Amino acid sequence: MSSLSLSARRENGTAVLSLDGELDLATVPALRDTALAELGEPGTATLVLDLARLTFLDSTGIGCWIELRNHAEGAGKELALRAVPAAARRTVTIAGLAPVFGIDAS
Repeated sequence: MSSLSLSARRENGTAVLSLDGELDLATVPALRDTALAELGEPGTATLVLDLARLTFLDSTGIGCWIELRNHAEGAGKELALRAVPAAARRTVTIAGLAPVFGIDAS
């Protein structure tokens, strides 16, 4: 069974959402709901997903990131990824989405 813990904090107009665990079909709804709520907060200009403790990423997780990015841009906000683990970086690079998320593929 997949497990994902989310914790949020604010840093001067930036909402930082830390992910701890696996991001997959079972856990994407929790990320989506929490991230959309953070993006909807007044004064939030940027949502940062801190991935330092992300242990697994599948295609539904990447799809969620795209959805959140599109939502943020539509609202005049920004989505950024921080501390992307090597395995997640590789998955995003193979999918051809590293430039979309500003991830260095090397």
